[in-house]
Amino acid sequence: MTYRNTIAAGAMTVLAAAPQAFANPAEIKAIETLWQNPQDAGALTAESFARAVPDDELTAIINRLRDETGAALSVTGDQGVYTIHTETHEIPVQIALDENGRITGLFFSPPEALTEGPAATLNAFEAMPGKISYLVLSEDETLFAKEADSALAVASAFKLGVLKVLLDDIASGTRDWQDIAILQPEDKSLPTGRLQDFPDGSPLTLHTLATLMIAESDNTATDMLMRILGPGRVADALGLESVLTTRAMFALKADPALAAQYAAAASPRDKAAIADRATSRPLPAIAAVTGPATDGVEWHLSNAKLCALMRAVADADVFSVNPGPVRTRAWQSVAYKGGSETGVLNLTAALTGKDGRKVCVSLTINDKTAIDETTAVGLFTRLAHQLAESGK
Repeated sequence: MTYRNTIAAGAMTVLAAAPQAFANPAEIKAIETLWQNPQDAGALTAESFARAVPDDELTAIINRLRDETGAALSVTGDQGVYTIHTETHEIPVQIALDENGRITGLFFSPPEALTEGPAATLNAFEAMPGKISYLVLSEDETLFAKEADSALAVASAFKLGVLKVLLDDIASGTRDWQDIAILQPEDKSLPTGRLQDFPDGSPLTLHTLATLMIAESDNTATDMLMRILGPGRVADALGLESVLTTRAMFALKADPALAAQYAAAASPRDKAAIADRATSRPLPAIAAVTGPATDGVEWHLSNAKLCALMRAVADADVFSVNPGPVRTRAWQSVAYKGGSETGVLNLTAALTGKDGRKVCVSLTINDKTAIDETTAVGLFTRLAHQLAESGK
């Protein structure tokens, strides 16, 4: 799950190029004008931006955000990083202008509902449909928890376990970040990610694979690392008897009968044999795996386990590429990994405060139908911001 490379979809909207940081009073005026008159979006954008995002698409995005959050009361900020304030929400936004004052980059984070404090934000989480669990730690103190020891489906957040095994090998000297791995046909999985489109035999460093796995949630990079490290070791790091590769999960999800056999298998050996049968087949079409999560064919972890894993790996530089939906200015460092599929959402972050305080926030939602990720991610962003301001 990634929030950096999504255009007009999902919980975060990224439009065209990433903005440059520079102070310019015209930036606030551009944001205000765009918010007040989305039908005139085309007149505000540079040609390069318009090629990436057609005028009608930009207008639709702004209209959707306005319908959800209301009219702008003010815009505050500087150096290309701003906040749109409405009666009910704050919407973080980054913007870049060219020398003619036209928009060349625009980045909206999820709208944050104006809850009055962390407890109110978590109450809003609990009001969402589905089964909810969460854990908020400050150093060794539990600030908030709900079913934090219950294992729920967490989708790509399991990749923290893959990273943990790799970091252990790096620390022991067994492997080096510059070691080269060769992409095999059987490594290739479905998106998210980009490596599934690389030629067979492509050489990739372990550091590149780990960075793609964390920053872009690249499934093929993940499966390559699992092959190299050994799925048994990854399962041990996760505290599970067995663990699926992403390719195996997709293959099983596309075959309900085989998925039922996998879920009912009594031993890790039987599960592994069924997973091997599934992965020996050609990759299924994406359309065959976009439905709700399949019972027993997922990665089930508790928030307590995810916080323990995240704290163990949070210093890795691979987290520097994508901080997810956390306002980085409020924290000294951010390590984020999430996971999602239809009916599954996890958001986990290890945060270091300006005072050195270590915080972990992990939220999971499971439901039988699609989750409102925009609302959930906006609340997560709000919660992290509130925790930074509270100093707890």
